[in-house]
Amino acid sequence: MRPIRLAAVGGSLRSDSMSAAVLRSCCRRARFAGATVTLLTGADLELPLYNPEVTRTSPRARRLLDALRSADGVLLSSPTYHGGMSGLMKNALDHTEALAKETPCYLDGRAVGCLTVAWNDVAGASALATLRSSVQALRGWTVPMGVVVPAGTDVTPDGACADPRTTRRLEILTDQVLDFARMRIAAQAVEAGELTAASV
Repeated sequence: MRPIRLAAVGGSLRSDSMSAAVLRSCCRRARFAGATVTLLTGADLELPLYNPEVTRTSPRARRLLDALRSADGVLLSSPTYHGGMSGLMKNALDHTEALAKETPCYLDGRAVGCLTVAWNDVAGASALATLRSSVQALRGWTVPMGVVVPAGTDVTPDGACADPRTTRRLEILTDQVLDFARMRIAAQAVEAGELTAASV
Protein backbone atom coordinates (compact mmCIF):
# COMPACT_ATOMS: atom_id res chain seq x y z
CA MET A 1 0.00 0.00 0.00
CA ARG A 2 1.04 3.61 -0.49
CA PRO A 3 2.36 5.63 2.47
CA ILE A 4 -0.14 7.24 4.84
CA ARG A 5 -0.63 10.96 4.27
CA LEU A 6 -1.28 13.10 7.35
CA ALA A 7 -2.16 16.77 7.70
CA ALA A 8 -1.03 18.26 11.02
CA VAL A 9 -2.56 21.63 11.93
CA GLY A 10 -1.53 23.72 14.94
CA GLY A 11 -3.57 26.74 15.93
CA SER A 12 -1.21 29.21 17.63
CA LEU A 13 0.84 32.19 16.46
CA ARG A 14 3.29 32.10 19.38
CA SER A 15 6.89 31.66 18.25
CA ASP A 16 7.44 29.30 21.20
CA SER A 17 4.03 27.65 20.90
CA MET A 18 3.60 24.65 23.18
CA SER A 19 0.74 23.31 21.05
CA ALA A 20 3.00 23.41 17.99
CA ALA A 21 5.84 21.71 19.90
CA VAL A 22 3.74 18.72 20.97
CA LEU A 23 2.22 18.54 17.49
CA ARG A 24 5.74 18.27 16.05
CA SER A 25 6.36 15.44 18.52
CA CYS A 26 3.35 13.58 17.08
CA CYS A 27 4.57 14.31 13.55
CA ARG A 28 7.97 12.88 14.37
CA ARG A 29 6.37 9.61 15.50
CA ALA A 30 4.16 9.49 12.40
CA ARG A 31 7.12 10.04 10.08
CA PHE A 32 9.09 7.34 11.90
CA ALA A 33 6.17 5.00 11.12
CA GLY A 34 6.52 5.85 7.43
CA ALA A 35 3.81 8.49 7.05
CA THR A 36 4.13 11.58 4.88
CA VAL A 37 3.21 14.62 6.99
CA THR A 38 2.24 18.14 5.96
CA LEU A 39 2.67 20.41 8.99
CA LEU A 40 0.82 23.73 9.07
CA THR A 41 1.26 25.99 12.10
CA GLY A 42 1.58 29.64 13.03
CA ALA A 43 1.81 31.93 10.02
CA ASP A 44 0.62 29.07 7.76
CA LEU A 45 -2.82 29.60 9.31
CA GLU A 46 -2.97 33.40 9.09
CA LEU A 47 -5.96 33.18 6.81
CA PRO A 48 -8.55 35.83 5.98
CA LEU A 49 -11.51 35.71 8.33
CA TYR A 50 -13.85 33.15 6.77
CA ASN A 51 -16.55 34.85 4.71
CA PRO A 52 -19.08 32.59 2.96
CA GLU A 53 -19.66 35.28 0.32
CA VAL A 54 -16.01 35.38 -0.78
CA THR A 55 -15.30 32.75 -3.43
CA ARG A 56 -11.64 33.56 -4.02
CA THR A 57 -9.29 31.35 -1.99
CA SER A 58 -6.06 32.80 -0.58
CA PRO A 59 -2.80 30.91 -1.22
CA ARG A 60 -2.50 29.88 2.45
CA ALA A 61 -6.10 28.70 2.58
CA ARG A 62 -5.51 26.75 -0.63
CA ARG A 63 -2.48 25.03 0.89
CA LEU A 64 -4.53 24.07 3.98
CA LEU A 65 -7.39 22.75 1.86
CA ASP A 66 -5.02 20.78 -0.39
CA ALA A 67 -3.39 19.18 2.66
CA LEU A 68 -6.74 18.18 4.16
CA ARG A 69 -8.14 17.05 0.81
CA SER A 70 -5.26 14.61 0.22
CA ALA A 71 -4.93 13.46 3.84
CA ASP A 72 -5.81 10.00 5.11
CA GLY A 73 -5.64 11.27 8.68
CA VAL A 74 -5.45 14.60 10.50
CA LEU A 75 -3.82 15.84 13.70
CA LEU A 76 -5.21 19.04 15.27
CA SER A 77 -3.47 20.86 18.13
CA SER A 78 -4.77 24.03 19.74
CA PRO A 79 -3.95 26.18 22.75
CA THR A 80 -6.85 26.69 25.13
CA TYR A 81 -8.22 30.23 24.98
CA HIS A 82 -10.93 30.98 27.53
CA GLY A 83 -12.22 27.42 27.59
CA GLY A 84 -12.22 26.87 23.83
CA MET A 85 -9.96 26.33 20.83
CA SER A 86 -8.04 29.28 19.43
CA GLY A 87 -9.72 31.59 16.94
CA LEU A 88 -6.93 30.71 14.51
CA MET A 89 -7.93 27.03 14.63
CA LYS A 90 -11.66 27.74 14.40
CA ASN A 91 -11.15 30.00 11.40
CA ALA A 92 -9.05 27.32 9.70
CA LEU A 93 -11.81 24.77 10.24
CA ASP A 94 -14.41 27.24 8.95
CA HIS A 95 -12.43 27.49 5.70
CA THR A 96 -13.10 23.78 5.09
CA GLU A 97 -16.56 24.85 3.91
CA ALA A 98 -14.78 25.05 0.54
CA LEU A 99 -14.72 21.23 0.64
CA ALA A 100 -18.48 20.92 1.18
CA LYS A 101 -19.36 19.87 -2.38
CA GLU A 102 -16.40 17.55 -2.90
CA THR A 103 -16.40 13.77 -2.59
CA PRO A 104 -15.58 13.01 0.14
CA CYS A 105 -16.73 16.30 1.61
CA TYR A 106 -15.22 18.19 4.54
CA LEU A 107 -13.21 15.69 6.64
CA ASP A 108 -15.43 12.72 5.84
CA GLY A 109 -13.55 9.42 6.09
CA ARG A 110 -10.50 10.93 7.76
CA ALA A 111 -9.36 9.83 11.21
CA VAL A 112 -8.70 12.93 13.30
CA GLY A 113 -6.66 13.16 16.49
CA CYS A 114 -7.32 16.21 18.68
CA LEU A 115 -5.19 17.69 21.44
CA THR A 116 -5.17 20.91 23.43
CA VAL A 117 -2.69 22.66 25.71
CA ALA A 118 -3.95 24.31 28.88
CA TRP A 119 -2.90 25.63 32.28
CA ASN A 120 -6.25 24.51 33.69
CA ASP A 121 -7.45 20.93 33.22
CA VAL A 122 -11.15 21.90 33.15
CA ALA A 123 -10.59 24.58 30.50
CA GLY A 124 -8.39 22.20 28.49
CA ALA A 125 -11.06 19.50 28.57
CA SER A 126 -13.67 22.03 27.44
CA ALA A 127 -11.46 23.14 24.55
CA LEU A 128 -10.83 19.52 23.58
CA ALA A 129 -14.57 18.81 23.59
CA THR A 130 -15.32 21.80 21.33
CA LEU A 131 -12.51 20.83 18.97
CA ARG A 132 -13.79 17.25 18.73
CA SER A 133 -17.36 18.51 18.27
CA SER A 134 -16.32 20.73 15.36
CA VAL A 135 -14.45 17.84 13.73
CA GLN A 136 -17.50 15.59 14.05
CA ALA A 137 -19.69 18.34 12.53
CA LEU A 138 -17.27 18.23 9.60
CA ARG A 139 -17.84 14.44 9.41
CA GLY A 140 -14.34 13.60 10.60
CA TRP A 141 -13.81 10.44 12.65
CA THR A 142 -12.33 11.56 15.96
CA VAL A 143 -10.16 8.79 17.37
CA PRO A 144 -10.96 7.59 20.91
CA MET A 145 -7.87 9.16 22.51
CA GLY A 146 -7.93 12.90 23.09
CA VAL A 147 -5.11 14.64 24.96
CA VAL A 148 -4.94 17.72 27.18
CA VAL A 149 -1.26 18.63 27.56
CA PRO A 150 -0.41 20.60 30.72
CA ALA A 151 1.05 24.00 29.80
CA GLY A 152 4.70 24.20 30.79
CA THR A 153 5.41 20.59 29.88
CA ASP A 154 9.04 20.38 28.76
CA VAL A 155 9.76 19.40 25.19
CA THR A 156 13.35 18.39 24.45
CA PRO A 157 15.32 20.03 21.61
CA ASP A 158 14.78 16.98 19.40
CA GLY A 159 11.02 17.36 19.73
CA ALA A 160 10.32 14.71 22.38
CA CYS A 161 7.96 15.41 25.28
CA ALA A 162 9.85 15.07 28.58
CA ASP A 163 6.87 13.89 30.64
CA PRO A 164 6.44 10.09 30.22
CA ARG A 165 2.69 10.14 30.93
CA THR A 166 2.00 12.86 28.37
CA THR A 167 4.37 11.20 25.91
CA ARG A 168 2.45 7.93 26.14
CA ARG A 169 -0.87 9.67 25.53
CA LEU A 170 0.49 11.47 22.47
CA GLU A 171 1.86 8.17 21.17
CA ILE A 172 -1.53 6.48 21.56
CA LEU A 173 -3.26 9.44 19.85
CA THR A 174 -0.85 9.37 16.90
CA ASP A 175 -0.95 5.58 16.57
CA GLN A 176 -4.76 5.56 16.53
CA VAL A 177 -4.81 8.10 13.69
CA LEU A 178 -2.25 6.02 11.79
CA ASP A 179 -4.16 2.78 12.40
CA PHE A 180 -7.48 4.19 11.19
CA ALA A 181 -5.78 5.86 8.21
CA ARG A 182 -4.14 2.55 7.30
CA MET A 183 -7.55 0.86 7.34
CA ARG A 184 -8.95 3.62 5.11
CA ILE A 185 -6.18 3.13 2.56
CA ALA A 186 -6.72 -0.64 2.61
CA ALA A 187 -10.47 -0.22 2.07
CA GLN A 188 -9.83 2.12 -0.87
CA ALA A 189 -7.41 -0.42 -2.36
CA VAL A 190 -10.03 -3.18 -2.07
CA GLU A 191 -12.62 -0.96 -3.78
CA ALA A 192 -10.15 -0.23 -6.57
CA GLY A 193 -9.41 -3.93 -6.99
CA GLU A 194 -5.76 -3.49 -5.94
CA LEU A 195 -6.23 -5.80 -2.93
CA THR A 196 -8.65 -8.52 -1.91
CA ALA A 197 -10.46 -8.25 1.38
CA ALA A 198 -8.70 -11.42 2.53
CA SER A 199 -5.26 -9.84 2.10
CA VAL A 200 -6.05 -6.79 4.28
